[in-house]
Amino acid sequence: MTMDEELKKHLEGMESRIKAELTEVMRDMQSELLPGFAAHSGGITLRVRKLEADQANLDAALSGRVEIPEKRLGAIEQRLGGA
Repeated sequence: MTMDEELKKHLEGMESRIKAELTEVMRDMQSELLPGFAAHSGGITLRVRKLEADQANLDAALSGRVEIPEKRLGAIEQRLGGA
C-alpha cells in the first residue's frame, strides 16, 4: 500500500468518526430542544384557547345588544304598518 493510499484511508476513517460524533451531538441537541418547544407551544395553546373563548363571549354579547334595537325597530314598524 502506498503512502497516498494509507493517507486516504486514514482521512476517510477520521471523516467517519467526525460524522458519527457530529450526528450524536446533533441528536443530543434535538433531545434538549424538543421539550422546550413543547413547553412553549403548550403556553401558546392556552393563550389561543383563551382568546377564542373571549371572542365567543364578545360575539354573544354583541348579539344580545343588537337584538334589543331589532326588537324595538320591529315594534315601531308594526305600529306604523298597523296605522
